[in-house]
Amino acid sequence: MSSTAALPPGPRQPPALQIARYQREPLAYVEACVRRHGPVFTLRMPLVGTFVAAVEPRDVQAILTGVPERFPDGPERSPVAPVMGESAMVFATGETHRRQRRTLLPAFRGGLTARWGEQMAAVAEAELARLPSKAPVAVLPAMRRVALEVICRLVFGPMEPAAFARLRDEVGRSDDPRLVLMLLAPTLWKRPGRLNPGGPLKRRRDTVNRLLLEQIALRRSASPAEGVDALSLLVEARDDDGAPLSDAEIRDQLVGLVLVGHETTAAALAWAVERLSRVPAARERLREEVDQGGNGAAAPYLDAFVNESLRLRPSILDAPRTTTAPLELGGRAIPVGTVVSAMFAVTHRSADVWEDPLAFRPERFLDGRPVSYAFTPFGGGVRRCVAASLTTLLLQVVVRAALAREPAAAPGPPERARLYGLTLLPSRGARVVLRA
Repeated sequence: MSSTAALPPGPRQPPALQIARYQREPLAYVEACVRRHGPVFTLRMPLVGTFVAAVEPRDVQAILTGVPERFPDGPERSPVAPVMGESAMVFATGETHRRQRRTLLPAFRGGLTARWGEQMAAVAEAELARLPSKAPVAVLPAMRRVALEVICRLVFGPMEPAAFARLRDEVGRSDDPRLVLMLLAPTLWKRPGRLNPGGPLKRRRDTVNRLLLEQIALRRSASPAEGVDALSLLVEARDDDGAPLSDAEIRDQLVGLVLVGHETTAAALAWAVERLSRVPAARERLREEVDQGGNGAAAPYLDAFVNESLRLRPSILDAPRTTTAPLELGGRAIPVGTVVSAMFAVTHRSADVWEDPLAFRPERFLDGRPVSYAFTPFGGGVRRCVAASLTTLLLQVVVRAALAREPAAAPGPPERARLYGLTLLPSRGARVVLRA
């Protein structure tokens, strides 16, 4: 931006203090900003930069539907580009982005329950069975394994077991805490030297890239694929001129799907189990529905429970975009080139939109539809998460599997959300007490 003088007012604390509060108590800090400055305000933070945040549904809609680009000048503006690759869908713009979505959507829609329901249940039940019983245990690590296994199966499709296990395990090591440091200080990726904390991450990235390129070559040399996994769809895809996608583009799409998808999905799963342990009334009503044979479309309360968990405990705080045309938020004109953020996790908790917003009440999703763009856990517009249907189904499967273990609340207060990289995680890893 050439100037920030015209931006809405915001907190005047030193930028270092702003980012410290934003990382430690993201929801509480943004809500405090709303109370002091109104529903549209400007945050200025080191490393993250200056951006305009908005929380009202109409402004969330304006951002998600009217500002389609995150990095209009290319991936060089993103700190995650070195990890995901410059051809990942998050960096694509215009027709390239639309083509990528059209190619990938069939992998995440159309009979997901029939194709993956039983496998998801088996993975979830096996991981829960590994956890200790009758003592507090953090379920987040187990939910990471569940999310990673399921997403890798759907993205990579049929593979030789040893090759699949190695690729899954290498990708699964992406929750290394050094990655957060690299995201906050992206220039570290370019620094040489053995003491650079990004060295092991770069070597891991190179290993994953090599393994993926080997699988792409194997899939290209085989007969035309009939599967609906993401790898098969990308290998068979053609651009507007009828040419196949390059190996690099396919590789970056696969890395982006798995790296972005499995951590946010794991957080959503962990939050759902944590909520199950702390809301006995909802847990008992779910049990009644399951005992009566509720499943699929015949399980309305399970759907409502999942939606309420996504509302009150989302795994993503916001959806940032960069304006490429004039935009109005809260009656204010926002200059071109401004980073704007739809803070939908705070919209989900707004008393102006929701009755008794901090209460966990799945019944609110049985009584009617929420206000438009008041509930957007998967974003919206042309960049709505392509794996939303997969995540919703996996949440239903995990909640049913956890229900059988009779989860109870671990000692201590409900867990707060901490911003870890790009994800809102339970502050203590979603601790619950399970039964055998």
